[in-house]
Amino acid sequence: MSRIAKDQEAKWQQIESRNYAGQCKYMLNGFWGTLEKDAELVWNWCQSFNELDQEKHADGNELDEFWSHKFLEGLGETMTVIEMREKFRKIDADFNKRMSMVEYIMFRYGFSIPSVLTCPQGDNTAGIKKAQAMVEAAQKALDEMTAKLEAAKEAADRAKEAADAAKKAAKAVAEAEAEAKAALAELQAEEKAFEDKKAGLEKIKNDMSIGVVKRNKASNELDQLLSEDPLPLRKAKINQGAAVKKCERATKAAEAASQKADETEKAAVAKENEAQAAATEAQKKLQEAIDFLEEEKQKGGVAQGDIWWMQRELTEKKKYLPASKQK
Repeated sequence: MSRIAKDQEAKWQQIESRNYAGQCKYMLNGFWGTLEKDAELVWNWCQSFNELDQEKHADGNELDEFWSHKFLEGLGETMTVIEMREKFRKIDADFNKRMSMVEYIMFRYGFSIPSVLTCPQGDNTAGIKKAQAMVEAAQKALDEMTAKLEAAKEAADRAKEAADAAKKAAKAVAEAEAEAKAALAELQAEEKAFEDKKAGLEKIKNDMSIGVVKRNKASNELDQLLSEDPLPLRKAKINQGAAVKKCERATKAAEAASQKADETEKAAVAKENEAQAAATEAQKKLQEAIDFLEEEKQKGGVAQGDIWWMQRELTEKKKYLPASKQK
């Protein structure tokens, strides 16, 4: 049978219908004197509930019996199944076979149902509302920063790819130039061999001291030589021409790659500047919210649980800032 009286059900449902974080803030507000020292512990419990809720996660408000047992096990408590079920029955104030954050905190600290239903929530509604708006503004700034940081990273990746491509193209030019140089040397060697052979045959042909047969033979070989380039020379000319064209293509490609690398580098720098500006703005918004919350914390009659929780959320959010902005 539920330990919640009939006339308490409406208020109980109003409290338990809040998500896990909302329930934690309610309990911290109402029992700050007791829970202040354990506020971080309550925060961690809430994160566990968020993770264990397989359907709604942070939007959930109760864990079923199975995941409630998992939560209790996660606290390092060694219990038999029977002991676990007995403990769960003590926690489950409304006997619906589910466990809320309110129920667990109430059980953990021995708070009574009437004290939970009537615990004060602070009277600084306007301040809390403004603080929440500032936290939301900080979150929006963080979201924009995250998007710009991602865009900057993508731009930097593209710039690196373009720079690598430019280096590769420059290497191809160097290789093509080396091939062209080697082809030219080969061509020059073949041309010299051709000219040397030509000169030798002409000398024999024109040397009247040599027999006519030998001179005629040299004349025929010379005619054949002059009628068509020898195969090695033809091959050398073809190779040299191909090497020159390859070098020209490589040079053109390298120029295009270099230009693209310059353009992508400039774009990456622009994106990085945008990201840094967004990070500075996010840092500013976060600090404004932190400072305002600290001011509200010093006022009397405030919802200390709400204040602490928002401060804790901001601490988490600061982790998303670049390292240089987290100070």
